[in-house]
Amino acid sequence: MPRTIPTILLLGTCDTKLSELLYTKSQIEKHTLCQVQLMDIGRNPITHDKITFGQEIYSSYFTSLKRPTVEIKTLDRTEYIDTLAPYASSFVSDLFAEKKVHGIIGIGGSCGTALATQVMRDALPVGVPKLMVSTMASGDVGPYIGQTDITMMYSVVDIAGRNRLLERVLGNAAGAIAGMARAYFEDVSSKSTAVTSVPATTGTQTGSEQPSQTQNDTVRIGITMFGAPAEKAMERLISEDQLDAVLDLTTTEIADEVVGGVLSAGPTRLCAATKRNIPRVLSLGACDIVNFGTPESVPYVFAQATGPHKRVFHPHNSTVTLMRTTKEECVRIAKVIATNLLEGNAGWERDCRTKVILPLGGVSLLDTPENPFWNPVADRALFTTLEDELRGSEILVVRDGRPINDPGFAVAAADMLCELIRKHRGGGSNTA
Repeated sequence: MPRTIPTILLLGTCDTKLSELLYTKSQIEKHTLCQVQLMDIGRNPITHDKITFGQEIYSSYFTSLKRPTVEIKTLDRTEYIDTLAPYASSFVSDLFAEKKVHGIIGIGGSCGTALATQVMRDALPVGVPKLMVSTMASGDVGPYIGQTDITMMYSVVDIAGRNRLLERVLGNAAGAIAGMARAYFEDVSSKSTAVTSVPATTGTQTGSEQPSQTQNDTVRIGITMFGAPAEKAMERLISEDQLDAVLDLTTTEIADEVVGGVLSAGPTRLCAATKRNIPRVLSLGACDIVNFGTPESVPYVFAQATGPHKRVFHPHNSTVTLMRTTKEECVRIAKVIATNLLEGNAGWERDCRTKVILPLGGVSLLDTPENPFWNPVADRALFTTLEDELRGSEILVVRDGRPINDPGFAVAAADMLCELIRKHRGGGSNTA
């Protein structure tokens, strides 16, 4: 029987937060038609008739993976989180694969937040409602959110016993996750119904409840812009099969990764599309730029360099300082790009779906004649090194004389991607 109401999974440490968890559960069920399942991620086992999934679920996972059962309560806090998180994530992932979860909410302090958000990140794809009520939400939440769409709500007061203010916060959180889960449930239910009347699909979704695309569907294209968080998220969306093609014009995060700036997207930037071999057009947008914060945050080795090693800086604003890459750094950047374009490719000898377009007129607004980062020598090293590294591969490299911000360059790159998409999809007239 198809489900008629959404199911919300409520995560928390029942040994320390049971009263607050039960209150949140009651508030969700009070105001909307949802099923709430309470999952214990506490260190000490506890029994209560309203706990849907207790610690006994982890024993079965230890057994299924042929690993000795661990007494969670005997571990210190760090060991407990590191041990429990993968099993809790696997359990929730299985629930989602069986279409038994349509939203997830956690409440907790620092340990509960670390554990619950890891489960949210590892078990559920982008698009599934995720809400964390936390004492940690007023600080740096980047480590908790990662590249996902977790919504963080500050608890304002400690989650250590119910009071009027905390109950108001938890009531608001209950209404928020109920609304999100209802909207998500209705959306995927309508799409699942619609897809039953559509002919054979071009592929299957991985880790997502969204229906598979058909030959007549619009192609889902990711287009990059300046900013490492967006690029990290894009890599995740590609790996989750939520993007079908990429116009990857801005690869500046690789400059930060190589040189030591603050906006690196990590060493695996570009790898998701390489592994999936989806249609992709790549360029070198802003590879002339390394990002730092205020001028005082620039590392001494760069800020105080003199003579031939003196660096060129540009104040983007009061909190962002940009540094021009050197010829030697451009060589290293190009080699990293080539490596990540080639390693782990999926059958490219038969059907390579990546092309590279080089903006010979400049890789950023600052890297054009009369502007502070214009450096044809460094750019030439970037371009020629990438060409040399890709020579002999199936990846086509095209030189374009215009700067990257020229409208004609954008049209040429878009046309190139559309050509790859049409070829990949059998020459049809799909919208791209």
